[in-house]
Amino acid sequence: GIAALAALIALVPGRLPMKAGGILAEFRVMGDGQVILAMLISVLCSASLFSVFTYISPLLSEVTGLSSGAITGALLLFGVGLTAGNMVGGKLADWRLMPSLIGTLLVLIAVLVAFIPVSPHPAPTLVLLVVWGVLAFALVPLLQLRVVDTAAAAPNLASTLNQGAFNLGNAAGAWIGAVAITHGLAYQSLPLVAIALSIGALALSLLSALLDRGSLRTHAPKTETACRAP
Repeated sequence: GIAALAALIALVPGRLPMKAGGILAEFRVMGDGQVILAMLISVLCSASLFSVFTYISPLLSEVTGLSSGAITGALLLFGVGLTAGNMVGGKLADWRLMPSLIGTLLVLIAVLVAFIPVSPHPAPTLVLLVVWGVLAFALVPLLQLRVVDTAAAAPNLASTLNQGAFNLGNAAGAWIGAVAITHGLAYQSLPLVAIALSIGALALSLLSALLDRGSLRTHAPKTETACRAP
């Protein structure tokens, strides 16, 4: 905890440039369609993760056949994947945001599909668990930057509300997973829920990217005309 606090003090900027405007103006920005889409994607990605991870211990115990000690080790490996994914996602966000978001979701869906037949086998399950962790948390900085970019006039409020979106997805994913199990879905098939949620996030991401392109095409002629004006 002390080390984390020291890192925050050392690495997080003390003062960020603020745009003029009241809190009502910032909340109006939150009504922009792209901002709403970005936050919905955050909800779906978080729900995808927690629809399975909430029940990962019984899955690893009953399907994979791991002992309680081995499950602890598996969760440690998953945590390593989460940490690595956060760093990878930050690099991807600085590189190409939307292509990286869409590509990460595509690979995540493939990994979740593979998890279903592989889960009875310990060794490949542990490998996929690490990869899943990397992909799941690579999405976090990508989505956080997407929200801030789309709400450029209110970045602080947007980033704060997006944390709430992640938490909403956390609760929703656990609940959806519980409903699926209650209605007879086996632990081994639980990734199907995560796949459906990830496909929803992918669809919204593609829609958001298309809207970006449409916006660029709309503004391009105006820019060209302005450049040619005497």
